[in-house]
Amino acid sequence: MKAGVIILLLLVTVFTGYALNILPNPSFELWLDTIGVHLPVGWLSSELLYPASAIKDTNSNTGSYCVRLVGSDTSAFITTVTLVRPGFHYEFSGYARVPGVLGGSFVLQFLNWQGGPTGTPSLIPLYYSNDYRRYSNWVTAPDSAMFISVSCVTLPSVQLYVDDVTVDDTTLSAINELSEIKPRRTRCNKVLFLSRENALSVRGQIFDVLGRRIHPRAFNPGVYFIIEGSE
Repeated sequence: MKAGVIILLLLVTVFTGYALNILPNPSFELWLDTIGVHLPVGWLSSELLYPASAIKDTNSNTGSYCVRLVGSDTSAFITTVTLVRPGFHYEFSGYARVPGVLGGSFVLQFLNWQGGPTGTPSLIPLYYSNDYRRYSNWVTAPDSAMFISVSCVTLPSVQLYVDDVTVDDTTLSAINELSEIKPRRTRCNKVLFLSRENALSVRGQIFDVLGRRIHPRAFNPGVYFIIEGSE
């Protein structure tokens, strides 16, 4: 199992590069069968333990393939690990199609240099949808973090489809976006920590730390810039 984790980390290093997304093979288009088990490149799955529990499937959200997880008496899962930088912010996004009422969850867990958990894991429940639904979450790497583990896990006796799983380094994203934005003169009146409730009472335009305008009904609690006018 340790050899498998080492191979996984090497694959992650090769495939991340300087892209905004830091996860390997996010759309599951590349697959390997070199160890006698069919696995998406850069990922490990329950297929290693329970054959036919993590299957290459064509019912994808984008591209040609996705992963179909089939839980039986136990849960089915798919997981990967990648490097992170302590104190930096990351945006997770994943798509799942769940034929049943409940499907399972995406699980995000930061790890220290020894591979042990650090910080509180983030669980994102997956619910029924007759088409793919996007799930997302913002996370911050603790000071002791070196890796992040990203998994999709089913409940027992449940089937679901998963595709397009990404973790974006928001610092790299900000650099990319700023290079494409034409300068304009604006006046930021306030910098506030907003909850979902008090954002609805804001008069003015709300922008996140990347300079993107945010609708009050569609954002996570955090620090935002309020612009009440421009010049």
